[in-house]
Amino acid sequence: MMNRQILLDLLTNILSSQGYDVNPLIRGTHPRTDLVVAKDGGMTCIQYGRTETDLRYFADAVQGAYDALFISDEITDQMVLFADRYNIRMWDRAELEIRIGKAMLAEAEDARYDLLGQEYRKSNEYEPQGHSAGRMPEIADDSRDALQLRCTSIRVDERRAIATAKGFVSSITGAAIEFVPFWNYKYVIDTYRQHKTKAIRLSSEGSGAINALNREKHEYLQEVCDSISIPCQDYEIKSPTVTKVEAREEILNDAIESNTKNVATTSTSGGAIITEHRTVRPMAKDIDLEMELVYLPVWEVKGMNGSIMIDAHDGNAMTAPVDDDVEFL
Repeated sequence: MMNRQILLDLLTNILSSQGYDVNPLIRGTHPRTDLVVAKDGGMTCIQYGRTETDLRYFADAVQGAYDALFISDEITDQMVLFADRYNIRMWDRAELEIRIGKAMLAEAEDARYDLLGQEYRKSNEYEPQGHSAGRMPEIADDSRDALQLRCTSIRVDERRAIATAKGFVSSITGAAIEFVPFWNYKYVIDTYRQHKTKAIRLSSEGSGAINALNREKHEYLQEVCDSISIPCQDYEIKSPTVTKVEAREEILNDAIESNTKNVATTSTSGGAIITEHRTVRPMAKDIDLEMELVYLPVWEVKGMNGSIMIDAHDGNAMTAPVDDDVEFL
């Protein structure tokens, strides 16, 4: 695993020697990234990270407005898909070693070599073909059943879903896939509240998901990917009706309520023992919250006397409704 600071110092030295302005003065503020450099009127944001989550934070920071480079020790296929979608360049350890080596040799030989320029020109070759920052690439004809959607994996096929549904509906007439939106979230609280001379620590972690159609609570959605192979022709992607702001407020309120403590302190006054009770709770600013819209694939198995929803990820029959217009038995 690379040392972030040593890597950034090395890149800063190389790029400075190649005429790049490190942390250039621009109007407004820089995106919150590891390194910002400029040359010949163009600006590049550089970020080192290890996970797909790090890459997503980087994409959110640059917003497709800058040339963007993400460096990681190891790059997964999902990271490549995501980076391509948002026009982010990626270097793994091997690519980085080659480029730094070329830069060092060029300096020793007094030759011209631009650490960032070569690949940047290459990426621009795609612009006449219609690829631009923030635009989703077209799906090839031979993969038209692959849906570009942030969702959990489908581990239950139609046959297994129908087999499970037979315990709930009779005379099954068919099955379709619905992609149900959820606000997936994780939060961390680590703060202190002062009560007289006593510092009270409030520390916890939480996770879960909120159905973006009916506000029902759900466990945190696992094994989330950026694209999914559709197992049947009949499918529907539900549009969320609960906004991110609404879901955020609900999550924060629940987190505050579940982390509220009643604290008792005792003191003496004139020989009498006095016990005081105080309620301490975290505030919204004390909660480090991560949330994103994720879709859960669900089999809707229809029968003569109604329908039942089967979770396409874990195979369980869903006894609580997933939206407001599905009939449940």
